[in-house]
Amino acid sequence: MQHPAEPDPRLLPLLACPVDKGPLVHVPEEELLYNPRLRRGYPIHDNLPYLRPLDALTLDDVRHQELLSRIEARGTVKRSV
Repeated sequence: MQHPAEPDPRLLPLLACPVDKGPLVHVPEEELLYNPRLRRGYPIHDNLPYLRPLDALTLDDVRHQELLSRIEARGTVKRSV
């Protein structure tokens, strides 16, 4: 069974940041699709990602590093951003 805040996993590779058109990292425990390049997070509500630039959350340095560490620990991305 899918986590309540998880979009369909088949769709995740198809989603891109609406600003820079780059890939997004799914952070299910935060109910977020994250763009580490721009430090912007797009919320997920009711399994639907909100990918409008106006819906994005801009993360500060501390929060960005925290998310990168969590993502890196899962092996989702390398710390190159």
